[in-house]
Amino acid sequence: MSKIQIDEAFMKTEKALIAFKQMIDKPMQEDRSNIDAAIQRFEFTIELFWKLLRRILSDKGVYVVYPKDVLQQAYKGSLIDDEAEWIVMLRDRNLTSHTYNVQLADTIYSHLPGYYKLIKKSYDQLKREYSVLCAEGSSC
Repeated sequence: MSKIQIDEAFMKTEKALIAFKQMIDKPMQEDRSNIDAAIQRFEFTIELFWKLLRRILSDKGVYVVYPKDVLQQAYKGSLIDDEAEWIVMLRDRNLTSHTYNVQLADTIYSHLPGYYKLIKKSYDQLKREYSVLCAEGSSC
C-alpha cells in the first residue's frame, strides 16, 4: 500500500465527514429529506472509514476483506476504540442499506450525532498517529 493511496483515503474520508456533519446539523425539513440525506452520508462515511482502516492494516501486513473483520482487526491493533460500538454502527449501516422503514430511519437518525463523534474522534486520532509515523520515517 502506497503512502499516496493512504493519503487519498484520508482525504476522501475527511470530505465525507464534513458532508455528514453538515447534514446532521441541518434543521428538520418538513418533507424529512434531511433524514434520508443524513443517513446516506452516514453510509458513505462509514464505508470510506472502514476502507481507510483496511488500507492502514494492509500497510501493516494485516489483510482483511470484510468490514466487520476490518473493525475487529483495527480494534486489536489499537486503531479504533470501543469495538462493540463500531459493530453496532456497522449493523445500523447495513440495515439502512438494504431496506427502508420510517421507524428504523428515525431510530438510526437519532444515533447519527453520536456516530459522527465516534468516527470523527477515531479519524482525528488516526490522522495524528499516521502523520507522526510518517514523520519518523516508517513505511509511509
